[in-house]
Amino acid sequence: MSYRLRTRQGVLVAVGVLYVMVLAWFNRQPIPTATLVHETDSNMRLRATSSERLGTANRDMHWLEPVQYLDDNGTHAASVLDIDAGLLYIRLHTEYRTTRPNEPLGGLLKVYRKNLRFAANGDETAWELLFVERLPGPVRRAHLDRTRLRNEDGTYAPRNLAVLYYMPRNETIAYRVRVYELEALQPATGFEAAVASAGAPWWKRAAGLGAAEAAVHAQHLANRDHLCPDDADDDVADSVYAGHRFRHCVGSAGLTMRTTDFALAGALEVLEFSLRGRTLLYSRLNDVVRFRMLELPAALNGSLVSSDAGISSDMARDGLQGSAYTQPDMVQTRGPGVTELLRDIGSQSFLAQLQSTRPGGGVDVFQAHGGTTGDTFFFSFSLLQNTTLARKWVHEDIKRYRLPVHQQFSGLSRDELRLVNDAPLVDQAGLTSVFYFKATDIIVAVDTQWFRDHGSADVTQLQRVRESRPPYISTLNSPVAVNMTLDDSGTLLALSTVDDELFVFARARVSSTRRILDYRRYFVDATLRPWTATDPASSVDALDEGDADAFNWQLVLTWQPPAQMPTVPWEDSFIAPDSPFPATQRLIVRALPQPTTACLRFLRFDSAQLGESIHAAGGEAIVRVAALSATGRLRIWDLDSHKQDPHVLWPFMTEHWGLLFILAAVVACCVYNERRWT
Repeated sequence: MSYRLRTRQGVLVAVGVLYVMVLAWFNRQPIPTATLVHETDSNMRLRATSSERLGTANRDMHWLEPVQYLDDNGTHAASVLDIDAGLLYIRLHTEYRTTRPNEPLGGLLKVYRKNLRFAANGDETAWELLFVERLPGPVRRAHLDRTRLRNEDGTYAPRNLAVLYYMPRNETIAYRVRVYELEALQPATGFEAAVASAGAPWWKRAAGLGAAEAAVHAQHLANRDHLCPDDADDDVADSVYAGHRFRHCVGSAGLTMRTTDFALAGALEVLEFSLRGRTLLYSRLNDVVRFRMLELPAALNGSLVSSDAGISSDMARDGLQGSAYTQPDMVQTRGPGVTELLRDIGSQSFLAQLQSTRPGGGVDVFQAHGGTTGDTFFFSFSLLQNTTLARKWVHEDIKRYRLPVHQQFSGLSRDELRLVNDAPLVDQAGLTSVFYFKATDIIVAVDTQWFRDHGSADVTQLQRVRESRPPYISTLNSPVAVNMTLDDSGTLLALSTVDDELFVFARARVSSTRRILDYRRYFVDATLRPWTATDPASSVDALDEGDADAFNWQLVLTWQPPAQMPTVPWEDSFIAPDSPFPATQRLIVRALPQPTTACLRFLRFDSAQLGESIHAAGGEAIVRVAALSATGRLRIWDLDSHKQDPHVLWPFMTEHWGLLFILAAVVACCVYNERRWT
């Protein structure tokens, strides 16, 4: 009897151990892991803005951009950043409470800079506040144009950040666009005189004062001399930025960006908004056309000119006279008319302007539209192009998806409702545009190319559309990505999830000897530029369902943060028939103090600047991925030195220790129960 008892107990334990090993084996990571080469120390984090200062509908927007790039003169690869210039972090609060009369809410923009020399020597410095600017009204939309297309003279188009804000005035609303020129980081006017008057370092002179006196002193410097207070001081900095006389201030570096404001005609609510080059693309609620396009006026020196006056405020401070600029009217292109007014196009709808070299100034616009008819949620995307300069628009459907939702969306789970309500992720770089649709979990890439038959002079512009369904990402909360970035060559794509997991996708290279011009050579060869199309219409190349080629995305690298103790908050709300897409009641598991990644960015380094011990293969740039959190924590991964984790059982045990504890308790109870019958 004792022998049989020990046998049964041994079988129970063996089954439990075998079960754990099988789970660990199926949970193993078959994709190599990216190497984390840097992570910011905790003492270099940025402070978070007090929630009391933010509006109820505030949405924080984040961008990570190089200050400048190295000259593309043949000695460096294209789109390689300058380590000595550093890295910019742009943070935008869409609603910031103020004490200004008749202006209770405004947008707040903060720009920081970090020296990137630590990428070579490991000695990291803290983020440096460059300037803070408060917009006259709440921010409706914002878009960063970083396509950097090559001009005819070999230079690259500048990067611009367009911020759309609105100002309620009596019985109407005025919409304005403020454009920040990232390439025009310049000394602030009157900074040296202000420092001489305030004394340096002015942000530390109030250290010996009381709280009230320090706040008054900081407000006086910010309002009179436009000098920013110590951004690490929560109470003082927030009170200064919310002051009724505050407009902008600069940090210790005395640098600011050239900005230009433009007025949008009409008072209809703006729904979709983007900027590409000098062309604004936007749509409005209840408009008679699908969208409108505005060509922003520019001076002869390339800087933008405000639509409100003959010269912008920044150009006036630079001393430019009337002979140095021209003020053409903003040329407006009206999109196709709509048979039904745009009463509600949904949060899953957007517009994106694509590169076009067709004759007559042809325009190509990629359109995605999501909505509900009856008990079905549909999502489709198509290409809109005009053949004779906005006189005739051609609409070509590319793909359409359907999701049964039943009456009042009762067929969707709570997570599915949240996905339908979330806006898609969009990024554009060079000649590539990438869109990630959360509701359908599909990555769509649109590449602009040019096609010419051998021996023919006719060139056709081609919009190559490829759909890729990423492999299922098993996470604790949800497989849906929250951040996305595309590298400048259009061959790498990075996604991050709510758990700070990183996934890097790549596309296979295509030989440039084929009839289709390989657009990726455009970023490697400085002499190669887009062709000029002769065909008045663009062609669409889209694969059928289930087909794939070298332009589809393939998962190549992953990274997961260390497992930490989870906390379980409960978010409460309800679903009403008239509002089917609220924040639903759901159980959310978060890992603290692990913050969610705010933005991602591919960074291309020059091997000579990183050090002699690091060399790129074939003289190409060294590509790394940077992730930034809202607290200023910076993580950088090296994509070349990836590794495959040989351990399977131990990572599974440390990550799922709760499951193993319950399993061990169950096995122990079974073994104890067997002993009772001895």
